[in-house]
Amino acid sequence: MMTSDERKALAIKFIDNFSRRDPTVFADNVTDDFVFEIMGHLPGLEPLRGKDKFLSAFIPMLEGAFPKGFNFKFVTAICEGQHVAIQGTSDTTAANGRKYANRYHWYVRFEGDKIAQLREYADTDHIRQTLGD
Repeated sequence: MMTSDERKALAIKFIDNFSRRDPTVFADNVTDDFVFEIMGHLPGLEPLRGKDKFLSAFIPMLEGAFPKGFNFKFVTAICEGQHVAIQGTSDTTAANGRKYANRYHWYVRFEGDKIAQLREYADTDHIRQTLGD
């Protein structure tokens, strides 16, 4: 059984991997029915349901939109039981050359020692303005 500190560390490592995009970090740490959701209304960014769907769609999406990664800074991480809450920021440049600096709250739910759900709360208007036409 993982400790709270181990869950927080794994959740941060997993999210920070959005920049590194090591498929092993993603594959080894999620359940088969893993769900990733950006919590907002963004056309084309529907929830990714299932480990295989996440692995096949997520890395290419990140590489296409944010080839330089995110340069995340993690501010606060709180764990209670199977739930981890993290606050952070990003500071990067999108593929289109626009500055992307967002603020986040991530909710991570564990099942045992694997991540079963990740919800990302961010400024979706900033995402639209940065990635839109």
